Amino acid sequence: MAGWSGRSKAAETAVRPEDIAITESTRSLPDAPDRPDAASAAAIVTLCTYTWFLYGIGPSIPLFRDELGVSSSVAGVHSLMLAAGVVLAGFVGVGLVRRWARFGLARRAVVVVATGVVVLCAGSLVKGAELAVTLPVMLVIGLAGGLALNVSTTVLQEHHGRSGPAVLTLANAAAAGVGLITPLAVAAATALGLTWRAALILVVPFAAAAFLLIGRQRAVPTYAARPVGAGGFSVRGFPRAYWPAMLAVVFAVAVEFCLITWTPDLLVRRTGMSPGAASGMVTAVVGGMALGRLVLAPLARRWSPLSLFLAGGAVSVAGWALTWLSDSAALSVAGLLVLGLGLGGQYPLGASMASTASGGHPDRAVAVLSVGVGLASGLGPFGVATLSDSVGVQSAFLVIPVLAAGAAAGTLASARLLRAGRRAAGPPPAG
Repeated sequence: MAGWSGRSKAAETAVRPEDIAITESTRSLPDAPDRPDAASAAAIVTLCTYTWFLYGIGPSIPLFRDELGVSSSVAGVHSLMLAAGVVLAGFVGVGLVRRWARFGLARRAVVVVATGVVVLCAGSLVKGAELAVTLPVMLVIGLAGGLALNVSTTVLQEHHGRSGPAVLTLANAAAAGVGLITPLAVAAATALGLTWRAALILVVPFAAAAFLLIGRQRAVPTYAARPVGAGGFSVRGFPRAYWPAMLAVVFAVAVEFCLITWTPDLLVRRTGMSPGAASGMVTAVVGGMALGRLVLAPLARRWSPLSLFLAGGAVSVAGWALTWLSDSAALSVAGLLVLGLGLGGQYPLGASMASTASGGHPDRAVAVLSVGVGLASGLGPFGVATLSDSVGVQSAFLVIPVLAAGAAAGTLASARLLRAGRRAAGPPPAG
């Protein structure tokens, strides 16, 4: 923290004039919509495209592991490659937005996601060389998906101004609603002998719809925007309050991806479910997330993101305890539903808080956040996989409450730093 020693807290939270250009066309608009519109729809369908893949690949990885006859750790490398792509998206995203604008980058990203999924499904059938195809293409999908997610998050937050947290939460509810279907599709395709591939390939029509909808948003300021200046990815210039908020999102995302990927294994070991049925039960987590986001969207207009984030974390831990302690299939699934209910608002609320604490750097803030999210989405499931091979999946799942506590601590620290910065800056000048 030595680099901050010569600066006042007021200076740390100040926004320089040159940093405002990226948002002049959006946040300063007096008529910023407080409800979803056509621009929101394009961003939401983009989110749903990537969500279909994410919530499908999670329960598919254990099934693919069984096909190959490898360990959980080896199968978990797919999560690492996907995460590496998301991290790469954070590093290159600002430069690509400057080159193509948010509009152009979003369209290219959804095309690459769809193409990557087709290659993934086909490559997984190449006997003896499956991993040589699937691992690199997971990196590409992670890169494109991360870029699509970052652009969509920034557009929704900026386009709706003060209503950004509420609309962003609603958008993530829609994405979770799509994700609610994906594990069921994986389970159904597996039961019918079509394998998980038949479910994943359905990402293609989602990508086509997103491509067409984004194409109509060329003139919308939030989609046409480009970052100012010549710089690219950078961790410099953020207020101190940004970093704990960013870490809170990282911890929350790690919880989500650990659950989506390895919950089927926990259910198989604890309740005796078949692998296919257990993969379908990931729907309980995603369904809880969708319901939680629908409930939170109107609440976010009246309650602070911090209060809702902390309440969600407490509900998540309660749901985890019910699932972790129970060997009953019904109680375990009920616990997963409660867990998802609490987890639902963690990413959109946390991302909104991080963007607010960024000091007027929304694109860079989301890019840096993408690096952390990428690491969490890969290292979290991989860590659980490694622990599962060593101590069993139930003991490995003890990381969930630890991560939830870290997320809560991060949001509280960010809020304290923001309040301290405002007090140091003093009241605005009169007149």
